[in-house]
Amino acid sequence: MKGTPASDGSTAAASGDLGAPERVGAALGRTIRAVFEAVPACSLRPTELARTLRASRVMISRISSAVAREDPIELLTSIPGPESLRSVVRACREAGVPRGVADDALDAIGRFDGLIRDRFGTRAALDAALSVQRDDALERFERSSRYQIYKGMSQILGVEADTWLTCMMLTPSRAEPDAVDVTNIHGALGMRRLRPDVPIFFAYGSPHSMAEVADSPVDLSMDLSPFYTNAPAPLVASRRGGKIIHEFPPGELSKAATYDMLAATHAPRGSHRYASATRRRRGVAIIPDIPVTTMVCDVLVFGDIFAGVVPDLHVFNTAVRGVVDVEDQSRAHDRVMAPFRIEDLGLGGGGCPMNECPRYPGMIEALCARTGHDPAMLRTWRLRVAYPIYGFQFVISFAVPDRPAGR
Repeated sequence: MKGTPASDGSTAAASGDLGAPERVGAALGRTIRAVFEAVPACSLRPTELARTLRASRVMISRISSAVAREDPIELLTSIPGPESLRSVVRACREAGVPRGVADDALDAIGRFDGLIRDRFGTRAALDAALSVQRDDALERFERSSRYQIYKGMSQILGVEADTWLTCMMLTPSRAEPDAVDVTNIHGALGMRRLRPDVPIFFAYGSPHSMAEVADSPVDLSMDLSPFYTNAPAPLVASRRGGKIIHEFPPGELSKAATYDMLAATHAPRGSHRYASATRRRRGVAIIPDIPVTTMVCDVLVFGDIFAGVVPDLHVFNTAVRGVVDVEDQSRAHDRVMAPFRIEDLGLGGGGCPMNECPRYPGMIEALCARTGHDPAMLRTWRLRVAYPIYGFQFVISFAVPDRPAGR
């Protein structure tokens, strides 16, 4: 049985009718703008308003920015909470704003408070419900949520990094026409410890290989430190269960103790340019080892390999069932819809700069020199994600064609 809409329309809001939140948002914008305009002998600039009201400039700036939005839904998802709004309006009243103007704003704030408390329960629930209605609101909401996860996991694990970098280069195999050599660079940039009591390990095992591929990946033993921005991470290596485990030992806890850590591997005939009976996709899967501010993944494809094929992005929640094979339909329900896209940066892999790694073009040129390929023949596909959720798997894959007849 549907309830009768309240005066603030909160029942309608809960059932998906945007009329109620739009009315609340419109009232907030109209009345708070009127309050700010009525502050005596003061412009609407946040700095001057904050000085006059003896309030936080950041808070005043957030409120001013929110009430300037024309869309009431965007206003509601960006404005501070009711108590902060009440304190600012009361400060305006003390500064000389007429009581009637201030009371109108306090009444609108009360309806905003009722929308949150009586129907949604929490501000987070309100933001979640409204964010899906507007693309930019959804982007802000999801980014903020990912940031909260990043901060929590970095504090629990005791480590964080500015960037997780993955670069996969696909080049023709000289041993087999239909095969593709796979060269990888991956690791963390701007990494530092946050706690002295939590052990930090990295497992650099062999990448997953297909059953029909006989050649195993090898460590290129390239010294990538000339391309670092920070000092090389002081890792201690040991062999455990057939894998090389690297420990990031305890050390200084300060922003000055920031390190870079990259490794390169090469897998001859590590993939195939055509579909097989069991595999129709080729690509790369990334799960950052530690919480990072930004994840950047480049796939560099040589010449006519996968010509005309645009890669797809799949994001999976691996928390319960582990790493996902993108072609395993039984794991389709673990896929997460994400607002990210893969960019086509065109040809010239060595000419694609990266803000997170200023010496990146030189590193690609060095990698091409090591493998004997021309960087000008590489097409770069790039994925950049802010605050990737720790434990999520990102897959960039190409739906490859069947082998041409007679080949």
